[in-house]
Amino acid sequence: MRRTPAGERGGLGTGGGSKRGLQAALQAEVVAEIEALIGPGAIDRIDFEAIEAAARRRALQLAARVIERRLNADTSDHAGSTLACPCGNAARYVDRRSKTFQTALGEMTLERAYYHCAACEGGFCPRDGVLGMEDSSLSPAVTRMVGLAAAMVSFQEADELMGELAGLPVGAKQVERTAEALGAEIAEDERVVVEPSPPCAPTMYLGMDGTGVPMRASELEGRQGKQPDGGSKTREVKLVTIWSAEGRDDEGTPVRDAGSVKLRSGPATGGPGRRCPVDLESGRRALSRSRPDRGPLPRQGIPLGRRQGHLWPNQRPGCTMGQAAARRTG
Repeated sequence: MRRTPAGERGGLGTGGGSKRGLQAALQAEVVAEIEALIGPGAIDRIDFEAIEAAARRRALQLAARVIERRLNADTSDHAGSTLACPCGNAARYVDRRSKTFQTALGEMTLERAYYHCAACEGGFCPRDGVLGMEDSSLSPAVTRMVGLAAAMVSFQEADELMGELAGLPVGAKQVERTAEALGAEIAEDERVVVEPSPPCAPTMYLGMDGTGVPMRASELEGRQGKQPDGGSKTREVKLVTIWSAEGRDDEGTPVRDAGSVKLRSGPATGGPGRRCPVDLESGRRALSRSRPDRGPLPRQGIPLGRRQGHLWPNQRPGCTMGQAAARRTG
C-alpha cells in the first residue's frame, strides 16, 4: 500500500481547464438525473427516504463514470517502451490492461499501462502507484474506511457497515486482508520512525493487576478453576501500567500526570503462591529504557495470588502492587 508522490512516473495531467470541464459535465448530468428521479408529481406524496437513497446512489454512479472516462482518456502513464523496475532493471511495456477498483464512488474499471520485467519476472502499472492503489483493489478513501471500521468491530460487522453506511460491500475477507496490511504498515512505521521522547520523570510508578479472559477449551485443559466441575473457562492476564506523578493536587497529594500511562499485558504463567518473572520483565525493560544512563533495573519475581509484592529492592515494606514506586531515576 505504498503511496507514490505526485509527479512520479505515470502522472496525470492537472490543467485547470480540464478540471473545470469535468466539474461542469458532472454537475449537468447529476441535475438531469435528479430531476428525472423526482418527476413532476406533487412533492408531498413522494417517499423521501427512497428519493435521497436513489439520488445519492445515482450521483455517485455518475461521478464514478465521469472520472473513469477522464482517467482512461489519459494515456500519459505510457512512458516509453521501457521503464525502470523497482528491482533496478529495465521493464518492457506490454500493453494497456483493465482492472476494476472499489472506490468511495463505487466500482471503476481503469485501463493502465502495464510493464513487465524479465529479470525479476514481475509486472507493474505505474498509474496504480500514482493513485495509491499499487497493491490493492481498494482506493485510498475506501482503505481508510475499512481500516477504521475494522478497528472498531469484527471483520464481518465491518463489511456490513461498509455496505449499509457507504454502499460499498467489500467482503469480510477483503476487510481482513486490508486491516492486516495496514497493521503491518503501521508496525513497520513505528519500528523505523523513532520520535524523541521528553526527559523522563525522576520517579516512575508501576501498578499491576490481573483479569480473566475467555479461552478455547483446548487452552484450558488441566487448569483448575471455579466451575462446579473444578475446571476453568478463563485464563488470567496480567496488566502492568507505568506512569509518573510529578504533579500535586491542592492538598499536596501526588497526581498521575496526564498522558504518562504506558500499558503492557500478557498471560500469567504462574499460579497462586508461584512466582511469575515474565510479567514484571515487561515493566522492568520499559523502565530501564527510560533511564539508559543508569543501566538496567535488577530482575525481581512477583509472588502471584497475594496483594503484597517486593517489586523493586527499594520498595517500602507493606506497599501494595498498585502503589509500588519504581527505583528513582534522578
